[in-house]
Amino acid sequence: MYQKLSFTDVLAAIIQKIEANTDLRCYDSIPENAPVPFYHAEMLGSIPEKSKTMMKDRYQAVIHVHTEGKGSVAIFDAIHKLEEALTEDIELPDGYEMILQVPNGVSQILNEEDGTKHAIIGYDFVVFSGYKVKI
Repeated sequence: MYQKLSFTDVLAAIIQKIEANTDLRCYDSIPENAPVPFYHAEMLGSIPEKSKTMMKDRYQAVIHVHTEGKGSVAIFDAIHKLEEALTEDIELPDGYEMILQVPNGVSQILNEEDGTKHAIIGYDFVVFSGYKVKI
């Protein structure tokens, strides 16, 4: 039986990969007074991906990058580290495989009131769950 992977499993795997490859914390919910710099991963949703032969779903996420300083060097460096971190395959539970990881680019870089910078980057992750069969 086909079972769709929970978005929480996908989000946890994304967070784990970011933390392992950037040496910065990545939160799914930002704690009060979190020390900057850090990442914040947020799942927007999932939709079935059309395929005649495979069961797969597209998970859409945004990753927020928070850094200190008024200049752009720190935010650009953190964005680059994130992009590099997510070039590696994301490990999922047995029976599922990440078949596509696509960055959608930086949608915004904001100057926050407290003097920090905040970038928003979109990502699509396509997860393979099994093959369709005719009965």
